[in-house]
Amino acid sequence: MDKCMKKEALLNELYLQLIKQTTDHPDANSRVNLKNWALLCVLCSVILPSMKAVRKYLIAHLKRCSSDFLSEEGKYARFAENCFFRTQGTRRRQWTPSREEILCTTNRRPCYAKFYFMDGQYYSIEFQPSSTTNDVLEIIKKKIGLQDNAKGYSIYEVIGNSERSLSSEEKVCDVMAKWEKYQVTSQQGIQINTTLISRQNQYMFLFKKHLFFDNYINLEDIVEKELLYHQILHCLRSERYPITEMEAIMLTALQSQLELGDCSELITDYRAVASHCLPPRFVPNIPHEAVAMHHQSLRGMLPMEAKKAFLNLIKSWPLHRATIFDVMQSFTTNWPRTLWLAVDQKGIHLLEHRSRNILCTYGYDTIISFSPNLNSLMIFTGTEKKQSKVILTTSQAYQITTLIREYSEAAKDIK
Repeated sequence: MDKCMKKEALLNELYLQLIKQTTDHPDANSRVNLKNWALLCVLCSVILPSMKAVRKYLIAHLKRCSSDFLSEEGKYARFAENCFFRTQGTRRRQWTPSREEILCTTNRRPCYAKFYFMDGQYYSIEFQPSSTTNDVLEIIKKKIGLQDNAKGYSIYEVIGNSERSLSSEEKVCDVMAKWEKYQVTSQQGIQINTTLISRQNQYMFLFKKHLFFDNYINLEDIVEKELLYHQILHCLRSERYPITEMEAIMLTALQSQLELGDCSELITDYRAVASHCLPPRFVPNIPHEAVAMHHQSLRGMLPMEAKKAFLNLIKSWPLHRATIFDVMQSFTTNWPRTLWLAVDQKGIHLLEHRSRNILCTYGYDTIISFSPNLNSLMIFTGTEKKQSKVILTTSQAYQITTLIREYSEAAKDIK
């Protein structure tokens, strides 16, 4: 199949051979015939013939055989026909199917995968081999009770410590197939794209908010509020939100009210609660007395009120909805070498590392172009007559440019 996906003439020939093998078989329920039908189902769910004449021939064959409601052959034909129409018009697959996908398809079942959330929980979701990111997003939203009109969410591919937002038309099964190839390659000790993929790398799907436009956020929706709350907690823990010592105390007090209820003498250590909402370097030195005093002042506050106050405190930073990246610069000595790059609905911002001090801001209307490389990013800003460029060192150049492009395109649509 790998060779057929790379050469269209071979693909068309494979389809013709399978049609021939599954036409008027003397024993429709024989093991050999059903194996041929199983392979035809897998093909129809992954890639269709390139020639229009072969596609017409294929669909006529499937329709004729699907009229048989007595044999297993008829069941396979109907399943293959459904696979054909689901695959038709979708993005071309880049990878041959994984073992898991082949097993599900040959047994005429949907594929499935675990999709994790920012609170650590997950759902096992069923979907078709041809399902795109958008298709699976709709399934997840329905599963968790998120409103149908909720916008800005995405599925992330997480490999070890790196993550990438899947494009809307990317096929989820293709990502799973890629993971399987990476795992096999890593076991053989082969290098891919100059990066040795470790055997210990974990592969998973993560569902979270991707674009933070004001009209994409509805805190009246309880499910969305809960999702955003846990995403903010993760940003705090991973130091993607600059906080002062006083803010750390107040956040710990609010989190304690939310988790433990009213302050009591039984609470002798706030470090466990602090670890849920603060960066690790803050936790050992969190002052117990100061947190206890603030916690005491919150007596009688309900968990939902505490959560609302927690989110309001986060909103005090104008860039609280920005996605933060660690970058390095060497084009000016006036700025520190290590910086934060923040991308939000208004544009991109360069800040001092782990600080609220904004060094410069570029709106999307001033960004002329950008050029990502494996370890660097060049951004051209200004006007056609007068331009300036920003050169940054980062391993996340492609993720940054994808996010900039998505924000700028979505901003045009909103206007």
